[in-house]
Amino acid sequence: MSHDNRKWVIITLASYNDEQLENLCANAIQSGVSTLRKTLDGTKAILKWDGDTPDCFDGMTTYNHSQILTELAKNTWTEPIE
Repeated sequence: MSHDNRKWVIITLASYNDEQLENLCANAIQSGVSTLRKTLDGTKAILKWDGDTPDCFDGMTTYNHSQILTELAKNTWTEPIE
């Protein structure tokens, strides 16, 4: 599967109320807040979409596939393997 047209943003969950989060999810691929990939501490989440950047994500740092994989490899997102 090609991710050439897919983009991601990382949001701070405390910056949004429930309604705002649902609106962000509606503009992304996620089916809702409960399906968001979150940091281990639950403070941040990733939203993704295909195609042009929805207006609600304007001004946010966007990531391409390789960049988001690098971010997800950090210990804030993934438990270290022992």
